[in-house]
Amino acid sequence: VLDRLKPLLEDSNLAKTAHNGNYDLTVLANYGVNLRNLEFDTMVAAYLVGQKALGLKALAFQLLEEEMTPITILIGSGSKQDSMANVSVEKAASYACADADITGRIRQLLELEVRRQGLWDLLAQVEMPFVPVLIRMQRDGVALDTQLLREMSLRLTSKLGSLEVEVYSA
Repeated sequence: VLDRLKPLLEDSNLAKTAHNGNYDLTVLANYGVNLRNLEFDTMVAAYLVGQKALGLKALAFQLLEEEMTPITILIGSGSKQDSMANVSVEKAASYACADADITGRIRQLLELEVRRQGLWDLLAQVEMPFVPVLIRMQRDGVALDTQLLREMSLRLTSKLGSLEVEVYSA
C-alpha cells in the first residue's frame, strides 16, 4: 500500500489536507515518505479561528454534530491496549476512511471561517510552511548557543530583581 501511495503523497502538484499534519508527516517520514504540499491542516486552522477543542473527534462533534468512533474501540486502552497493526484491515480501513471524510468536511467549514476572519494569508504563508520545518527541528534537533542563553538568563534575572524591587516599593 505504501509503495502505491508514496508517489501521490510525494507529488508536490497534489494539495493535501490533514488533521494534525505534524504527526502524520512525522510517521510518514519514519517510513521514508516525504509528504509534499500539505496545503491545509484542520488542527492548525481550528487553533487560528479560536476553537477550544482541537482534536478531530471534538471538532467533528462541535462543528458537524457527529460522534466519531473512539480509537479505544479498536485497540482497547490501558494495559490491554493493542497496536493498530493488529486491527483487521476492514476495521482499520473503516476507521481511517471516517477520519479522512470528517477531516475533509471540517476543512470546508474551517476554510470559510479562516477566510472570513482574514487569516488565510497567515495560515497559507506562515503556519503551513512552518509544519515541515517544525518536523525537521523535532527530528534533527536545533543548535543552541548555551553561552548566550546563560548571559541572557543572568541579564533577565537581574532585570527581574530590579523590577521586583520597584513593584514592592510602589
